[in-house]
Amino acid sequence: MSQEQIDVSVLMLTYFHEEYIAQALDSVLSQETTLRYEIVIGDDASGDRTPDIIREYAARYPDRIRPVLRTKNLGANRNGWDISRRLRGKYTAVLEGDDYWLDPRKLQKQWEFLEAHPEYSACCGKCLIVDENGQPDYTRTPQFAWSKKVFTLEDLVDSWDIPGQAGTMMYRNAYQGDDTIGFKAHRNVGDKTTVLFLLTMGPIYCSNEILSCYRFVNQKNKHNYFSLHYANPYRNYDMFMYPVRLETWARKNGVPLRRNQHFGKRIGYRFCRFVEECVKDPSPTRLKYLAEMVTQSHEKGKYCWYILKTLIEME
Repeated sequence: MSQEQIDVSVLMLTYFHEEYIAQALDSVLSQETTLRYEIVIGDDASGDRTPDIIREYAARYPDRIRPVLRTKNLGANRNGWDISRRLRGKYTAVLEGDDYWLDPRKLQKQWEFLEAHPEYSACCGKCLIVDENGQPDYTRTPQFAWSKKVFTLEDLVDSWDIPGQAGTMMYRNAYQGDDTIGFKAHRNVGDKTTVLFLLTMGPIYCSNEILSCYRFVNQKNKHNYFSLHYANPYRNYDMFMYPVRLETWARKNGVPLRRNQHFGKRIGYRFCRFVEECVKDPSPTRLKYLAEMVTQSHEKGKYCWYILKTLIEME
């Protein structure tokens, strides 16, 4: 299919998803739609059977699935950035390889909405959280449960949250500009980067419909985001620098932020926790990271005071 013929590109990222990728693909391939769509899958050098399963599906659906199977791990965001540059559709829908869509008309409904409402850059819905076995986990409250119908730049700054989980979104494949921040801001977290890009084009509409399942797993030696995040000894550094780098990009690229507006609702908490870690387990790497956190922040005086304040409180 030529670019003009493709209505929606489904961007899929996989990494050690052999237990889940078939369900994810089936949930796309079973969509009830008249749209012409493609599935572009970027596997980030999985060491299990994920690439083999993708090859099997691509052989069965050669006109629908375009696999990109890497031999070297790039990290989730660089993998996603590269795949996004290969998409040919007018719109993009996202689905991680361990999640799946619930609504069989998700693509059709969201495409029709965006076609009828050019003022929105994207639309999203609600998700159901499931465990590694696909069972609903009602003990967890989705962080993506946005209560407003319209999500704006002010909402991103005030909440430092996203309007909907990535698997519920569809957006216009129209961003132009320096998008390398898409993989430079954070190796594994890219949802807020995408949302920021979209908000430079227009607000995002939030539906109350449950469209997808989001799989939450936090287990040792697993390769999903939460398992890697909680096993990362520098996670407070990473979660501090992510909004700092995004804010730097935003200000350089003319995003209308007031002088006293800063990204990262809990960024101060992350900083103080990292200072504590530097005291309890000092290392050249941690001290180097701490200096970087202060010098690249947008409130250097504030974070110098936070160092002193944290040290006093630790006595």
